[in-house]
Amino acid sequence: MLNWFKGNNHSKYREILLNAFPRTLKKNVESVLDILPFEVNEVKLCDGKIHKVENLIHLDFQTVILEDEHLSIPNRLYFNEPELEKEQKLTNIQKAILNCIYLRHHNGFVRQRRLEKINCNEYWITPFTFKLLGEYVLEILEVLDGQIDNNKLENYKRFAIENPKYYQQTESRMISYWNEYYRRKFPKLKLYVGKIILDQIKTKTIGEKQDEIIEVGIDKNERLFIRPKRESFLLIYRTATEVHWDEKELILYSPKPREWNYYNWYRHIIDVVHKECNTKLILTHRTIWTNIDNDLKKQIIEMKKATA
Repeated sequence: MLNWFKGNNHSKYREILLNAFPRTLKKNVESVLDILPFEVNEVKLCDGKIHKVENLIHLDFQTVILEDEHLSIPNRLYFNEPELEKEQKLTNIQKAILNCIYLRHHNGFVRQRRLEKINCNEYWITPFTFKLLGEYVLEILEVLDGQIDNNKLENYKRFAIENPKYYQQTESRMISYWNEYYRRKFPKLKLYVGKIILDQIKTKTIGEKQDEIIEVGIDKNERLFIRPKRESFLLIYRTATEVHWDEKELILYSPKPREWNYYNWYRHIIDVVHKECNTKLILTHRTIWTNIDNDLKKQIIEMKKATA
């Protein structure tokens, strides 16, 4: 009788996790589930001690929509990680599925380590990584921030459009955790990494590239420059707009001002990149200002507010 109950539990766990992924991935998910140690319920919890856990998947879950398909993502799971030898035999897509599953693990170190292993931008991964934005572990938010590129922002934006209520709930949770745990370190919400990420999702336009401006400055040659976080613009000289790309410094730059002032050149660079390269460059509250006087900085920030 005991074995029957154990087997029944295992079937329930499989059903729950199958419902967390699109139907098109069913065979791959089943291959992953085959190596999960559902039979082991002796688990090390946050107190560092081994406990017997009767239900290895918490009954609470988050329902989301992904391309018109309803998925149910468990809030927390407690089973141990699989044997490394078995994990190594999985295909790349199966490894990605496995890592997504463990993004729901109760141990924050496991969640972070599994997040660091995810190196693809498939849309079905988005519900699992997006859910982390509403959690409290700063180091995980910093990993998410480091992984963000235009493709991920595109996926987050699509997901937010499909799940507007859940997006608002996630933003509210992020603010609550900032207020509870990180307000002393980040006195202003706008400087908190979770807020910066969600603000970038808000400003993202589907079908248009977006990148963060990490520095605005004036160099030793009196040229205004803009340093994007990820994008490069090797061929922008072909636009014949006097906007250039320095591949060594990884900056866009203007010539030394003649008739235009620095503010005009800033606007011009932003407009050229937007119109000619289909890329929106956005300031954030962590943008570095180098040799920019306060009046010019204020002008640029006011322009950002006017176009937001």
